[in-house]
Amino acid sequence: MLRPSPVAEPTRIGVHAAEGRSRVELAVGMLAPRVVARGPRSAHVAVAAAQMLLLDGDALTVEVEVGPGCTLEVEDVGGTVAYPGASSWRLVARVGAGGRLVWRGLPFVVAADARVQRETAVELDRGAALLVRETLVLGRHRETGGAIDAASVIRQDGRPVVVERLDVDAAAPEPGVLGAHRVLDSVIAVGFEPPPEPGALVLETPGAIARHLDAAAHRSPLDEVWERWRAELGAG
Repeated sequence: MLRPSPVAEPTRIGVHAAEGRSRVELAVGMLAPRVVARGPRSAHVAVAAAQMLLLDGDALTVEVEVGPGCTLEVEDVGGTVAYPGASSWRLVARVGAGGRLVWRGLPFVVAADARVQRETAVELDRGAALLVRETLVLGRHRETGGAIDAASVIRQDGRPVVVERLDVDAAAPEPGVLGAHRVLDSVIAVGFEPPPEPGALVLETPGAIARHLDAAAHRSPLDEVWERWRAELGAG
């Protein structure tokens, strides 16, 4: 259980179609979003920490809204370290009909003695698509990491298409989960058919999940997968 802490204002990112340039709505919370570029129906937004995080008691929330027919690309430019103590990280997103959300996260590092709850909840309306990169790392360099309880629920047209939960503690590795590995790298595509990738999990609905386990994040081969799948989606 997380110990009680002051409620932080959520970071908010929204994009809606408009003549000339899209209407982009931003609100700074524990993350600070900044517009990199935008078009009539698209926006590229970078996010970075607005303060030191995640510290004991921090509860970070990001709320995202993508209007119908719009594309939002969110780029993490700083990554996240969860420091010793209890904290949480939560992403709640809604993508309107025919919209696209592209979220490229940098490594999320769980330091020794950290206890983190991480939640990703995405609602895709009819014809919407999602591409997300998520890299979980247990521990900083030469450090035994902490514990993370990470849950993801992605729905399309109200129907769950991805429901996952990873509950691990680096101090007590379990066979059949991550084992001796400390890095879990993932690229998740929903709502479109990405190029085939050996070993990827193909979803019942259009989409796939590519994953890689390793001892170091920089050795992951998923950078190339990300670029191919992003190009297929037509982002950027």
